[in-house]
Formats: sequence, C-alpha cells, structure tokens
Amino acid sequence: MTTITDPSYVDPALINPRALRLVEAFKDALARLRDEEGLTFDDINAVTDVLQQMQKATGVPLALAAMPLYGELFQGGQDGYTPSEDVQSPTFIPGSPRIDNPGTLPMRPDEPGTPLIVSGRVLDGHGQPLVGAKLDIYHAANNGNYSGLWDDGAPKYNLRGHLFTDADGRYTFTTITPVAYADAATMAVDRVIEAAAALGRSLYRPAHIHYEVHHPDLITPWTGETYFKGDPVIPVDFVGAKIAHRALQGDTALHEDPEDIAAHGFQGPYRSTEFDFVLKTRTSPDTITPKGESA
Repeated sequence: MTTITDPSYVDPALINPRALRLVEAFKDALARLRDEEGLTFDDINAVTDVLQQMQKATGVPLALAAMPLYGELFQGGQDGYTPSEDVQSPTFIPGSPRIDNPGTLPMRPDEPGTPLIVSGRVLDGHGQPLVGAKLDIYHAANNGNYSGLWDDGAPKYNLRGHLFTDADGRYTFTTITPVAYADAATMAVDRVIEAAAALGRSLYRPAHIHYEVHHPDLITPWTGETYFKGDPVIPVDFVGAKIAHRALQGDTALHEDPEDIAAHGFQGPYRSTEFDFVLKTRTSPDTITPKGESA
C-alpha cells in the first residue's frame, strides 16, 4: 500500500532548536574564516580527507580523530580547578584490579622502564580532602602500547589499576615512568604526517598518566591526563598544542642515592612526582584561586 504524504511536512516534535542554533553558529564561523582567512571548499575537503584516513587507520570515532584540531576547546577547569578533558579516552578499559594505597600498578616482573613513585591528594574547592575517592589509573608501556588493546603479550590489565584515597585524601602508587609515544596506525598515513608537520606538531604524545576520579560529592567524575613538566614533546603534542595545561604538569625528581634506592627496593635510580587534584564538589565555590597563584 502506498501512503501519500505532504513532502513539505516536517514533524514539529522532531525539530531540535539546539541543533538548529549550533548549525547556524557553525556556518557563521565558517563564513568568518572564508572572509577573514580565505577558507575555501577545497580546504574543508582536505581536512575531512585527512580525518577520514585517520579514522580508517585507527578505528576511533571521527570526533576523536579530529581532536588535534579542537581538543583544548573542551578542556574543563577554567575556573581554577584541575582542568579536565570531559572525554573518556579510547584507551580506557573498565574493570581494572584494585591495588593498595600505597600500592603498585600491575606489571610484568621484567617491566621495562625507570621506576616511578606517584603521590598526591584529592581535594575539594575548600582544600578539604576527598576521602575514599576512587582513582582509576593507567598508562602506556615503554613500547607505547596500552594493555588490553593490542596483543603484544602483555596481560590485559598491565599498568592498569584503581585505588581509594585515605583519610587525608592522599594516594600513592608505584609504576614505571611513562615515555612519549606515537600511534603506529596514525604514523602509517602519509597525509597525517604532512598535516601534523604543517601545523608545527609532532606525531608523538608527551609522556602522561590517565586518571578517572570518582566520588559521590563530585558534580561529575574527573577524566584526564597528567604530564611531566619540562617534557619537550608537550609544545608539539599531536592531540593538541594546548592540551597539556600548565596545571596538569607535575614536577619530577630523579633519585640516584644508593641507600635511598635500596630502601625503596629498586635495583637502580627511580623517579618521583607529586600531583594534587582540586575538584569541584556540590558544596565547592564556583571559582577558586589555583594553587601557587595569588587572588
């Protein structure tokens, strides 16, 4: 049976006012780029072609493939709190094992890399500790691979674990020092190499540790990465030139004293870093003065 309908009819219930506004705003932005920067349709085609090649090579959603272009725009924490990414990384795997606090991330007996002791506190906007906050922690191995995503012989939860903060909001864990890495699938796409170079960026990510922080008092869980101050890859980070906010960069120290090394049970020099998360809870002020800055 054939149903004849009015071809000009659009169901009002399906119209999304927010979508209409965003599309018009996006077109206005493109028009400004056209008039002020000489944007052409060929330019848009070139960008979308590279993004499609990246998506095909990596298998990640197209929005994530485009993160080098816009990642820093959606970074939270511009109100004095620890900046968040508000985007769950495609490298996250749920169900990591619980470790003690202090504890050690699961790793192989011969895990390559320099030992690293990470510590810090999870605080609210009043500087009070968030007791019992759950920290999901993970990072890449020395070969740049994330366990559970590629079959390179590493256990599924290698360098992945979670812990809960103590009565002072403190957490401490031992792992190996992350290193800069590049995604092999992305590097295999010639157009991506050219595009990154044109933007003055490396194909490498700076060394970083991923966290997800959960607590009943948080308005939203915190998701993001912490970096290491002085890493030369940070200014040319492939994912975004500003993604490594200064507030996300922690100092590190190299420990080479033999007695200190032996006291910690290591076979050679190790590093340490301390990083405090300051997160907005339901009772926190809207804006705070970041640590180390004057009001």
